[in-house]
Amino acid sequence: MLEKFPALLHSDFRKLFYNYVLTSAAGWASLLGRGWLIFELTGSSSNVGWVTFGGMAPMLFLGPVAGTLADRLDRRYMAMASALFGALVSFVLAVLTLSGAVTMWHIVVLAVLQGVAMSAVTPASEAIIPSLVPKEHLLSAVSFRGIARHGSKVIGPFLGGVMMAILDDGTGWVFMLTSVFFLLAGYQLFRIQWRPSVRALPIDGEVFDIVSPMVDAAKYIASDFRLVLVLSLIGVHCGFTMAFDSLLPGLSDEIGSGSSTFAAISVGVGVGALVATLAVSTITDGKTRGRALLVSGLGSGIALLIIGTAQNTAVAVFGGFLSGATQAPYMALSATLIQQVVKDEYRGRLMAFYIMLAAGFMAFMNLGFGIVADTTGERILFVGPSALWIVIFLIYAILSPALQFLLRTGEFPDQAVVNQKVNG
Repeated sequence: MLEKFPALLHSDFRKLFYNYVLTSAAGWASLLGRGWLIFELTGSSSNVGWVTFGGMAPMLFLGPVAGTLADRLDRRYMAMASALFGALVSFVLAVLTLSGAVTMWHIVVLAVLQGVAMSAVTPASEAIIPSLVPKEHLLSAVSFRGIARHGSKVIGPFLGGVMMAILDDGTGWVFMLTSVFFLLAGYQLFRIQWRPSVRALPIDGEVFDIVSPMVDAAKYIASDFRLVLVLSLIGVHCGFTMAFDSLLPGLSDEIGSGSSTFAAISVGVGVGALVATLAVSTITDGKTRGRALLVSGLGSGIALLIIGTAQNTAVAVFGGFLSGATQAPYMALSATLIQQVVKDEYRGRLMAFYIMLAAGFMAFMNLGFGIVADTTGERILFVGPSALWIVIFLIYAILSPALQFLLRTGEFPDQAVVNQKVNG
């Protein structure tokens, strides 16, 4: 069985995978609880957008700091400390909610603090992956990172939805569960036996100099057409197909059943992501990988068209399933492409750029969509951006010889091949 999923053959990676599952489940459960709590308190998608923005914005603004530190400090200890901080923040929010003292601005501030924890844990733990598995198992490992992130929506929102449905002050207990998840995630990192043999960058008196290392990394990205191509598409993909968290509570309330529909759609996304990323993790053929990138790219837009036009819970949940089944493999394949080509001394900072793009676009688009939705309604904001993503992806595929080669072969072309096609 494990031969089909080679990354799991490595015991340290299994522990890191458990950490990913628990950390991601904590994040998704928090997102569910905060979103529904603020919608209950205010009835406004705009306020849901502000809370969602608060949780995601630190990944944009602190990403460079976290990425640079991940290249200079022990990545395992850095991720452990961040998980413990996340547990503390979640516990405080749980106490405020259960005591009835919680206000909108409590939720916003604590969402920001949890975002700080996530902005540190993510690049540090992502950068550990290549140290725990051989290069030939890297796609499997990165795919399991995607399984953990997206598939944990089955765990976090399902348990959170059940708690909100059957318990008094259920959202408070969701935050308490989140705190436990973070604690267990930190413990899994503690169990990892691997220790760094060398540091990518020396620790000296300038360990907290952030600007020059990030400028150096930006120049490195700009010099490599492969990174520019993948990162630019990631930004657009996240902004137009993965920024609907602020819209789901309002759409769920319109469709019917409120929090139950909200949780069901979220779980549908998780199930779809779990199934699809398991499938992607077994891909070894380049051409199949290229076709998977094409199908998942286009499917990410089609899925949101279905959600945005759904008239009942069943169709919305199916759209959520398709959304997870396309967005998760697209992001996993993109992250694998980055991990395959980046130099190790830049790895932490490159993953920080990756997270900055993803979280930054999702944060600002969630905020903008939430504000606009109070005037236009949620449906048009599912349909319009998803259709625009499909158009942009097709334009890239038509105009970029490098993307055409990648979609055909699953591999990047040499720069010389790209220049020849452009000049020819």
